[in-house]
Amino acid sequence: MENEVENETIEPRHQKPQARQGWTEASKDLADSGEDVMVMGEFPNADDAELTW
Repeated sequence: MENEVENETIEPRHQKPQARQGWTEASKDLADSGEDVMVMGEFPNADDAELTW
């Protein structure tokens, strides 16, 4: 928690956590461990066969 002084009053400010904080390191650790395999496998959409790339 952080405090801020406004008009001679101390107001506590809660810091919002950064979105996805630590995800980069966690994904690298997961990849390094060899456990980063797909659990569900591929799951295409019903209309994917009609797509042209």
